[in-house]
Order: sequence, then C-alpha cells, then structure tokens
Amino acid sequence: MRCVPSLASTSTPAPVTNTGPIRLGTRASQLARTQSALVGDQLASETGRTWTEVLIRTQGDDTTKPLDQPGSPGLFVSALRTALLAGEVDVIVHSYKDLPSAPAPGLLLAAVPPRESPDDVLVSRDSRRLLDLPAGASVGTSSPRRAAAVHRLRPDLIVRPIRGNVDSRIAKVRSGEYDATIVAAAGLARLGRLDEATERLDIVSAPAQGALAVECRSDDTVMTELLRRLDDPLARLTTAAEREVLRGIDAACTTAIGALAHYADGVLSLRAELAEGGHLRVAHASRALPIAALVEARALGLLVAGQLRGADQRGPVLLVRSDSNEADASALGDLGIGAVSDPYLSIVPTSASEGSEADPLLTLLGQAGSDSWLVATSPMTMPTWAEGAGFAELAAACRAAAGRGVRAGATGERTAATLRALGFDDVVVPAESSAAALVEAMAEYGPARALFPCGRLALRTLPDGLRRDGWEVHEGIVYDTQVVTETPPSALLLERGEVAVVVLRSPSAVRALLAHGRPHPAVLVVCGGDTTARAAREAGLAVAGVSSSPSSASVAVEVARVLGVAPQS
Repeated sequence: MRCVPSLASTSTPAPVTNTGPIRLGTRASQLARTQSALVGDQLASETGRTWTEVLIRTQGDDTTKPLDQPGSPGLFVSALRTALLAGEVDVIVHSYKDLPSAPAPGLLLAAVPPRESPDDVLVSRDSRRLLDLPAGASVGTSSPRRAAAVHRLRPDLIVRPIRGNVDSRIAKVRSGEYDATIVAAAGLARLGRLDEATERLDIVSAPAQGALAVECRSDDTVMTELLRRLDDPLARLTTAAEREVLRGIDAACTTAIGALAHYADGVLSLRAELAEGGHLRVAHASRALPIAALVEARALGLLVAGQLRGADQRGPVLLVRSDSNEADASALGDLGIGAVSDPYLSIVPTSASEGSEADPLLTLLGQAGSDSWLVATSPMTMPTWAEGAGFAELAAACRAAAGRGVRAGATGERTAATLRALGFDDVVVPAESSAAALVEAMAEYGPARALFPCGRLALRTLPDGLRRDGWEVHEGIVYDTQVVTETPPSALLLERGEVAVVVLRSPSAVRALLAHGRPHPAVLVVCGGDTTARAAREAGLAVAGVSSSPSSASVAVEVARVLGVAPQS
C-alpha cells in the first residue's frame, strides 16, 4: 500500500561479518516471533549459520490507536527497518501484506519464502458461519477491505475496529466482546491454531497475504546471498503482480483493495477488487510468461490497476512523478479517466556533504513561535527530513513547535497526515491539491514566517508566491530526486502501446522516462506546462497536449481533450 512513509532515522550500519549468529529483528508478538523463527531455522538449515532473536517494539504494538488512520501506515515496519538500517540487526521478517509499497532506501527485499494460504478466515463464538450470525452481531476488523466485504455480504451486521495480536483478537471473541473476527489463515496456520477457524471466506485477499517478506541491508552482500536461498520463485511472482495493483492505484491505508494471482501452465492470472464509495469494482487479466518474469508480472498488475480505476480499452493514463500523483489521479477520475502511478523518479535524503539543510532547518523550527508556519508540499517531505535530522529530534521539535502555536500547511491530505502524526492538529489544506492553492489558502493568515523543507528541484510556486504576499520564507533542501534504477513495469506497457497517455510534469520526468526507453507512437504525451513541453520536444517526443497551468485540474482537462473524452455532466 502506498501509505505515508515511516519516519525512520538512520545511522552507520555495523560491519558485515561472515561469522557469528545472524541477528533477526522481530516484534514481540507470538506470530511475529514464530514467523521470524521459521526464517531463522530455514537459514540455519540452508547455510549452517546460527541465529539469535532481537526483540523490537514497534508503533503498531500500541493497541490504543486505530490501524486505518492516515499517517499511521506501516506501523509494524518502521521500527524494524530503523534497527536494520542502524546495524542493530542483520535481517527482519514481515508479513508481506503489511509492508508499505514504496521501497525503503538502503534496504533490499532479499527473499519471499514459500507462501501459506492467502485466505481470510472467520473466527466466531459458537462456530457460527458469517451467513448464520444473527442480525446486529459485531464483527471485529480494522481492515477496510474486510469491512467492505462484511458490509457487502451481511449489511445487517455491525463492523467494529479491533486491535491486538491474533491471540488477543480471538480472546475478545471468546469473551463475548465481539461475536466474530476475521484473520489471515496463514497466521493461524503458523501458530498451529487453524482448527479455531469457523470458515474460510470467499473474498479476494489482501495483496501478498500469506507471504513473508525478508529484508536485509542492500550493501550486505553476504546476507543477500544467504537469503536468496530461501526465495521461492512462485511466491515472488504472484506477490509482485498483486502488490503492483497497490502501487498502480496509489493505494492509501484506508483503501479497500484486494488482489490475488495464480500461476499455472505458464500463465499468470490476476484478479483484483476495489470497494469505493459503496461500489465494488472487479478487474482481471492474464498473460503467458516465464516464472522469473517479474517485470512482466508487475506490468500485468498495472493493467489491472488501470481497469480498477476505470481505464478503457486504450489503456490507463500513466503518472510518473516520484510522489503526489494522487491529486492528478483524483482530477482525472472526476472526468471518468482511469490513471495509474508508476514513479520513474525516487526521493532520497540529501546528505550534509551534498548540501543538506536538514539540521539548520531543524534549528529554525526549534526557535519558531506562534508567528511561524511549517509548510510541506509532498508526503515524502517529513520522512526524508527525519532521515537527515533524526527521527526523535524532528518528532520532538515538531511537538514542541505545535505546543508553542506554530501552524502547518500542506498541499494535500496525505502530506497533511504526516504533519498531524507529528503533533500539528490543525493543518491548512486547500480544496485543490496544489502549491498555488496553498498560497491562496494561507493568504488570510499572513504575512508571517514560513519554514519550507523541500527538494533540490522543488518548483518555485510556493516560496515565491508566499514572498509576493509579504511572507518571510526560509527554504531548506532535505531531499533529492533520482531516476529509479530498476526498470519500471510501465516501461513495457509504454513500449507496447498499452498506455493511452503519459503525463510528464517536469524536465526531470522527461529525462527519467527516456532513461528506460521510448513510448510507442500510439502513446499520447501530455505535459504540465511549457517548460516541460519544451524539454520533451527537445528530447524527440511528440507532445500531444500542454496544460494551461500546472494544477491537477488543468492537466486533467488537457488529458481529456487529447483523448476526446467529453466533460461529464
């Protein structure tokens, strides 16, 4: 899922050694420890190396907070990844379905071991099946997908959030606090408790449910080679296709999305469901491919994501920005145009030697008073700033600043969620997700003082707009954008003409796209402004349309024009 990234701090990893026990980082729950032990025992069997368990408390272990709140995704992941990056452990094991869809810089998904059943199961009192529960019975789940399935199959039941590990959730059913709960069959099987399931539910499971994801540091060549012995080609293939559906629709933590792939006789089949606004969209596709063709599998996932978003037979509109694609996707969706996201650019923290201003900006935040604002234009801003300045330091500074009356502004809800998670309860968010709209929204509060953490190539819209309104703006570079090194799956779709339109919003996006090939002549190119259009034409691309402004609404209107889509009434 493309949830708000974890605010993880990093430090210099410990040296990699060929001897000594392998340190496996794990949460303290019985299921997490069991899953880590399975991987540790497999490693020992394959390599002869011993292993030791390192317990790590995660934010997700706090059972008082809802799991489905924006700004709180990857709760079981961030602390583990922080420990791995810091060199405190050598390997971490996740339930793959809980892993954020965006890759973590410095880490490698080294193995996907053989997969357990991806099914969901019901655990109920008195062994009643879902269809046999009395009207008004309570079903505990914090999964939007499972909740949507219950509402669809039994609208007369009451769905209530439930927290805790598998043991505590089942205990809440046995005690009568809930009439039933829904859990993954894989978790029960690994705990040896599958006989407690009342029934398997006929619903499409979460992407990668039933699979484990094993990560190590990307520069740890010794551990990478050891872990590859645990990798299962079938599990790797099917989960790659399923998780690409997540990335393609730019799924948030609250998205009710299911995806399940099957591979047989050289054919990969993928089915996905998206429950949204009281409606259920279903998509499916299949393609013949070798079991090792991971990029092809991901391309199939993108096509299915496009179907879920309403793309027609010409294919989806492709958005390639490193982040913030949700505003464009939403504006296109309002016009009935299906779009998918496949970033060709990645965001990486800027180091001090590269001109990072993370620490000086943190100092300014520590001095800011009630006449100051913290503004962000990307969901990646605060996480990457934290990687440069330190998670604990930034979190403490933000909480203290909010307590002193410092206000916050964000261009969209996902960006606002990262600020709220750090203590800024009242975040100004414009109706339209754009920097220009944020400048306009903040006009009534100024002029004042604004701190603007940003990327090296950030557009000038926000700082220049605020300065024109008399604001004092302090900019600080905290991240850079780079061309992704791995081939994006959409590159195959572009080459084959299976994408209707590709949207380019910056000259760097033009360069990133062409670094991975050229689109088929049938693919229409739409640029967000004259500067990008000029760069595209100079690179030899035929530009079909140029938006009148960089706003998402303007870009969407131009895409509709080149596609010949009539405005919706």
